[in-house]
Amino acid sequence: MSYTAADITELDDVQHTRLRPAVNLGLDVLNTALRELVDNAIEEVADPSHGGSTVTITLHVDGSVSVADDGRGLPVDSDPVNGKNGIVKTLGTARAGGKFSAHSDATSTGAGLNGIGAAAAVFISARTDVTVRRAGKTYLQSFGGGYPGEFEGKDFDPNATFTRADTQKLRGSGNRQPHAHGTTVRILFDPVVVPDSSIDIGEVLLRAHAAARMSPGVHLVVVDEGWPGDEVRPELLEQFSGPWGTEPLLDLMCAAGDTSVPTVRATVEGRGEYTTGRGPTPFRWSLSAGPAEPATVAAFCNTVRTPGGGSHLTAAVKGLSEALAERASRIRDLGLAKGEEGPEPQDFAAVTALAVDTRAPDVSWDSQAKTAVSSRSLNVAMAPDVARGVTIWAANPANADTVTLWTKLALESARARRSAEGAKARSRAASKAKGLGTNLSLPPKLLPSRETGRGSGAELFLCEGDSALGTIKAARDATFQAAFPLKGKPPNVFGFTVSKARVKDEFDSIERILGCGVRDHCDPEACRYDRILFASDADPDGGNINSSLISMFLDFYRPLVDAGMVYVTLPPLFVVKDGTQRVYCQDESERDAAVAQMKATSKRRVEVQRNKGLGEMDADDFWNTVLDPQRRTVIRVHLDDGEKNLHHTLFGGPPEGRRTWMADVASRVDTSSLDLD
Repeated sequence: MSYTAADITELDDVQHTRLRPAVNLGLDVLNTALRELVDNAIEEVADPSHGGSTVTITLHVDGSVSVADDGRGLPVDSDPVNGKNGIVKTLGTARAGGKFSAHSDATSTGAGLNGIGAAAAVFISARTDVTVRRAGKTYLQSFGGGYPGEFEGKDFDPNATFTRADTQKLRGSGNRQPHAHGTTVRILFDPVVVPDSSIDIGEVLLRAHAAARMSPGVHLVVVDEGWPGDEVRPELLEQFSGPWGTEPLLDLMCAAGDTSVPTVRATVEGRGEYTTGRGPTPFRWSLSAGPAEPATVAAFCNTVRTPGGGSHLTAAVKGLSEALAERASRIRDLGLAKGEEGPEPQDFAAVTALAVDTRAPDVSWDSQAKTAVSSRSLNVAMAPDVARGVTIWAANPANADTVTLWTKLALESARARRSAEGAKARSRAASKAKGLGTNLSLPPKLLPSRETGRGSGAELFLCEGDSALGTIKAARDATFQAAFPLKGKPPNVFGFTVSKARVKDEFDSIERILGCGVRDHCDPEACRYDRILFASDADPDGGNINSSLISMFLDFYRPLVDAGMVYVTLPPLFVVKDGTQRVYCQDESERDAAVAQMKATSKRRVEVQRNKGLGEMDADDFWNTVLDPQRRTVIRVHLDDGEKNLHHTLFGGPPEGRRTWMADVASRVDTSSLDLD
């Protein structure tokens, strides 16, 4: 077989990004791409020396988005070496930017440092128009399918005739406002590049509002001209013009998360040095936090929201909670019982609403999506500095009432935690006394619920893999819903001896989790959960997993099945939506019917989302269809006694039984009615 250099495909940056967008933009491609443009605009006006103060985000009716700033305006002259103009070099070239010099990169705490994000956004667009105003003139540079050039006509039409021109020289036209300056990027992403992805405009605007609050002097304007996607929350369309800092940031994030806003709070800031590849590197941080239940945290680094947290969030929580716990140990009138200890750091963390803003040059992100910060050195340096700052704040007599209120709330959390730990210890002791293999520790991957035990209403979801566990974790009600991820397809253990079955890790884990014994010793009243539900992907592999679990429960946990405690969930394979309504479909026929019905009754664009697996499902969709006891549809598993022993015939009995069944079914098929041509 021939294998030569001619068989190797070489792609340019545009082609490679369009073919593999997640390489440069992460899994949340469109949100990350749009966020890159917003981050650049806010960073431009955040520097007073650039002469700007306002970022305007416009949501257009055609699904495109404009991001405008009144900063310096991108360069518009041509590079004498390669002929590219400044706009093409900045936004149309990967690994190009103004932050790669030793001086700028070592001191910059901007969101973008890699020279990839904004260019990658342009590469995956159907059309991008960049308008620059500077020196009394207006310049326009367009990109079609990621390449620079010109579109015919004056409208923003991605289907207009396009002529590629890599070294286009820009000619400015006179400004109606001679003193206007800045850059506007209007972008429409190409649905061919990421067909299964859509913009979560609410998340993009929330991050823009957060970044504006962390950038003193920056104003944010949002204009909705008729956005065709999901309805935008009214508060995200409001203009922001201050105040700035972590206090308004905390208010914003609590409101966005529908959590209580602390009425009293600590606002602290500090700075220090951590180690990067360049040596000692300065960083600074600020945080606002207050007592709140339930706890909520919002972490930002260089104005970028990091939902995955990381080093800076771990350091902030650790320093804050340890300092408060130390101060609480000196309060004498907490009403502690004899021998009772005060709240620990973990108890303060459990009752705290926190927003932390960290600025660190040359920071290490987890990926281009920037969902978390990964730097052990930053964590080690920042945690004690936060602790020092909070200690000084807590020692101020003016803050004594706030510290006392916070401590009393943490004490309630500590008592609840210790009570739960005591109950678990008693349960473990009781299980050990009963034997039957139920005295073993619970598997580390179990996502527990706060309520357990027969009659508590607790539910256990046996789900397909770690990705599904992540979705359940985001969507579940932790009060009564627990989950455990299965590693691959569970073994078919029908007919095994108990000792042989326990050799299989999945069987062993399920036995320990349920805690009710097996076969003749299986007692439904001893089970830790009232319902056991199988949650697998809506595909043949998921059906196979469900069948293996059914076989296991019919053999080893028949009393649970007989008691009506075992169910199979029905996650949807498709979600049909138009921005205002969502229809969940199990198969292609239901999908086609829903699409036809929605197109006939809705004027909005109808989209079809295919759930390749539970791990890719939206948390709200997962709650509506799998978790919510009031709305979900589940199938109860029944016993296979008498003539209903088909399941064990197919999955557990001898081969002769399956062969006989197939022959019996085949004999009842009218082959003359089949179209075999």
